[in-house]
Amino acid sequence: MKVNILVDNDKCWNLNIIKRLIPYLNSHGIQINHIWILPKKLSKYSGLKISLWYLQTFGIIVFLKLVFFYFLVSINNLISGINNFEDLANKYKIKFNFIKSPNEKILFNKTKLNKVKYSIIMTDHILNGKILKIKKHYFINKHASLLPSFKGLMPYFWTKIMGEKNGVSFHLVNEKIDKGKIIYQKAFNKKFNSMIEFYLYVFNRYPYDLVKSINNLEKKKFLKPFYKSSYYSLPKKNQYFQFLGKGGKIILISDFFKLNKLV
Repeated sequence: MKVNILVDNDKCWNLNIIKRLIPYLNSHGIQINHIWILPKKLSKYSGLKISLWYLQTFGIIVFLKLVFFYFLVSINNLISGINNFEDLANKYKIKFNFIKSPNEKILFNKTKLNKVKYSIIMTDHILNGKILKIKKHYFINKHASLLPSFKGLMPYFWTKIMGEKNGVSFHLVNEKIDKGKIIYQKAFNKKFNSMIEFYLYVFNRYPYDLVKSINNLEKKKFLKPFYKSSYYSLPKKNQYFQFLGKGGKIILISDFFKLNKLV
């Protein structure tokens, strides 16, 4: 079986999870046919505006911790010899393209002509109706909540405020955000001390969860929605204070010693 990958050009989280994903997929008879690399995005923000949003929302101390975390990951990438998606694709001899949008004609045409059954997406870009209507092609997305609860952005942030359970869901992509059929879901009976610790856990188990999701989809095994539907967007400064009031943390010093779960 072959799959495509659509991924935002994030050299910290996304690069390392795809680096871990490739050999795991290969060991399960799944090969990556093509990697499509999109500009890094966070909701409506791109480029330096993403960093500015983190700084303005979470403050200088948290921002500097996140910068140092990114720096440590970058050092590990440098040591490994894979500093970007081009290095990664070349190592495994995978075709790749940089595109500005998932709705470009080249992606639509290649996806339609190559007849690859699945595309795995790790992007904040929105796919339009045309590419989603390609016959016998399915886009699979991970969302770090128990869908349909906490659709949207930064689900850990909102689950902390609301005092709800954490988990991960894999679903098919349709024209509505995080509303496609659920093909895999796992609730976490685990306490997380920070948002970074949570995402380290989610991404560390990503390859395993993805293969389970693909297997369920092959069997046409869909899960009935169990949790209450809700949607949240990027938090604002006053909502960050609510998060702190509930004992929430974005990043802790201890998270720096858990990089092995990512790199």
